[in-house]
Amino acid sequence: MNGLSHVYENTTSESVHPFNLFVDDGEFLVLYGPSGSGKSTILRMLHGLETPKSGTILIDGADITHAAVNDRDVTLALESYALYPHMSVRDNLGFALRVDGLPADEITERVESVMDKIGLSDILDSVPGDLTQLQRQTVALARAVVRRPKVLIMDEPVVNLVPEQQAETLALIKQLQQEFGLTTIYATSDLEDAKVLGDRIAFLDRGRLIGVETPDLAEALVASVSDTDS
Repeated sequence: MNGLSHVYENTTSESVHPFNLFVDDGEFLVLYGPSGSGKSTILRMLHGLETPKSGTILIDGADITHAAVNDRDVTLALESYALYPHMSVRDNLGFALRVDGLPADEITERVESVMDKIGLSDILDSVPGDLTQLQRQTVALARAVVRRPKVLIMDEPVVNLVPEQQAETLALIKQLQQEFGLTTIYATSDLEDAKVLGDRIAFLDRGRLIGVETPDLAEALVASVSDTDS
């Protein structure tokens, strides 16, 4: 992301001020900041749902700044489950792969592989209405991972879960990211979650990128921002 910025329609103030941020292949980068800091807007620009005011987005050297959503190989895992209620878990996971034109045997291998890794092969033929809240969240995550996108982005995916389920899901997210080597950009307003998940943490405040640090230095950067504001 080079010189990337954003202004919402019918406003003049920048919701995201120009910033530069490089993410390594296979890295888990966390966007951390309070509500309104610009995290979700950055993810929406990456996914193609918002148009930047300035700057470029490059993936493997290719400029995708103005590419259509389906042409940028970026998958968004939302905080809501968004599963097709009439489809089995197997068909929910395989739907996007069929749209992508993958052969049936490869779809089967990918779907069964990811569900085996998370220990939920026994629910492949169930429909979402028969699942627990945690199972639905897990299936939604598996559906994003099964595509093996160049970039996986997540916007507060555990916000609707109780604390025990949040901990399980965070561990699962980290496991799948490492298992498949997915470049992942994850937005959260919870610093502890950011420290558990991230290889690096990008700190945002009022639309500005304040700094990028490793988890062990996160508290110091947050404290320095708080001291500046006080």
